[in-house]
Amino acid sequence: MTLGRMQRQQIQELCTSYAPTFSATPRLTEQAYHSIDTGNAHPTKVQPYRVSPQAKTAIEREIQDMLQMGVIRPSGSAWASPLVLVPKPDGEIRFCVDYRKLNAVTCPDNYPMPRTDERLKKLGRAQFISTLDLTKGYWQVPLD
Repeated sequence: MTLGRMQRQQIQELCTSYAPTFSATPRLTEQAYHSIDTGNAHPTKVQPYRVSPQAKTAIEREIQDMLQMGVIRPSGSAWASPLVLVPKPDGEIRFCVDYRKLNAVTCPDNYPMPRTDERLKKLGRAQFISTLDLTKGYWQVPLD
């Protein structure tokens, strides 16, 4: 189904009125906060992995970008996990963290996945459905 002229105009007005929400520059969300329960485990600290000079340059650039965006800050935490650069299909790199040691001491949070059939039923007779996503959700949800 395609949108009519009036519907397209309404969506355009809605998007314009919430333009800061649709920014390509990530900001910390105030809608969620993530805490990792490690019980009384001792902090894990893994040394950084060796990287090539060009990877080191990419890492430093990404860190500076994230500092400027305010999605990270300097830390003196006893917990440390190494960075991993993963190539994306489009040739860019995905900046990741190897949390395997942290995951090993994390207390499981067994939260059941919602049933898809129940979620679809809630949509009722909706004619249009939209989904929204954070620009870089992994970096935008504050972590303690």
